[in-house]
Amino acid sequence: RGAWIDVLAFADMCKHVDKAKAAFRAPCCKKWFDCVKCHDAKADHKLPKMTELILGCKQCEKVFKVKDVDNYEEADEYCPKCDSNFSIAKMLTR
Repeated sequence: RGAWIDVLAFADMCKHVDKAKAAFRAPCCKKWFDCVKCHDAKADHKLPKMTELILGCKQCEKVFKVKDVDNYEEADEYCPKCDSNFSIAKMLTR
């Protein structure tokens, strides 16, 4: 539950992904963002290429990993706890 406190503190309402249901933790600054565009607008550095994602579900507060960002499956776009659906592609679009 401690990791979710960071999500609430750093993930603002996203202007780029309509009704974002998950946030990702940037590996560079360890802050939470709804999408790459939000990171780029708020951070003073570039987001490095990510091979895995640490996600936080905004519905149930579950924090979980997607291990292969380049080869994820449709099932990876659902929260493992509450089954909330989100779009990894929208989240990672620059």
